Amino acid sequence: MVEDLGKDFCRAADDLAEGASLNPKKMWAEVDADHYDLNTCMREAIVVFKSFLIALPESQLAAFQNALYQQSQLQEAGVPSHQRVISHRRMTAIAGK
Repeated sequence: MVEDLGKDFCRAADDLAEGASLNPKKMWAEVDADHYDLNTCMREAIVVFKSFLIALPESQLAAFQNALYQQSQLQEAGVPSHQRVISHRRMTAIAGK
């Protein structure tokens, strides 16, 4: 969703900047709506991430931090990583929640 919104936002912004839009008022409304949706997605992701960090057992915090560090170092170096240190999976149940 975020990728699609980002593409739409960039396309609309480019059209507005080049004066290529046939209906600038409608295009500005699109840019405004896309900005709102992108901002909402980001804020929701922050809430989910904070919840994850609160629920993460302290014994796993160092491993999580190391995994993030390793992945960020590979990205900064421009090295493609075939190893997925953090993978998509179902969230584990939290006792009492």
